[in-house]
Amino acid sequence: MRMLFTIDQESRYLITGVAGVVLRAAVVFLLLTCGSLTMAKQNNQNRGDRMDETSNKNPAVKGRIPDSEIPKTNVEWRKRLTPEQFEIARRKGTERAFSGTYWNTKTPGTYRCICCGEPLFRSGEKFESGCGWPSFYAPIDAKKEDTKGNVVAEHEDRSLAGIAGFGIRTEVTCRRCGAHLGHVFNDGPPPTGLRYCINSASIILDPKVQSNGSKDEEDASKSR
Repeated sequence: MRMLFTIDQESRYLITGVAGVVLRAAVVFLLLTCGSLTMAKQNNQNRGDRMDETSNKNPAVKGRIPDSEIPKTNVEWRKRLTPEQFEIARRKGTERAFSGTYWNTKTPGTYRCICCGEPLFRSGEKFESGCGWPSFYAPIDAKKEDTKGNVVAEHEDRSLAGIAGFGIRTEVTCRRCGAHLGHVFNDGPPPTGLRYCINSASIILDPKVQSNGSKDEEDASKSR
């Protein structure tokens, strides 16, 4: 009986010790989780504040700016764009898939260049590609005889040519100000068979509902 009591007591100590470890681990986990959530919330708020502050300095947010107002140096671009916009649009960066503002947006309107306000794409040509970036099958000024139009320019991109699965890609930029937009691939839907894979940070949506012969076409005609 004495042995049984000793074993039970030891077991009780063991159980108490394990419970204490689990409890302490749970407390640490909750503290870390709460801290991470708070930090993430703060980071998002700070990022939003920075974007609002910078957007107020970027006239392209309101529409197409005159040629004379397009910056010529990176110093000027940094003053107008958010850090993310500058890194992607002016330094050819790429945002993470499924992280951009417009990857899943279905709001009708016109997508403009974040740098100069040039109308580039319409919501009518946007489609769900599943790649995690906004995808369009044609630029805003594309025609049957010219499916690529003139508002975007194409450039050979060999930056990932040495990595298996990538090869030589085709970069697309805003023809007017040279902003990096993304890349175009030959795996899109009809009628063009193209997929313009665009960074959300390089464009801004003008969510005005357009109709035939309205502001969309007026803006496009101004850009040509």
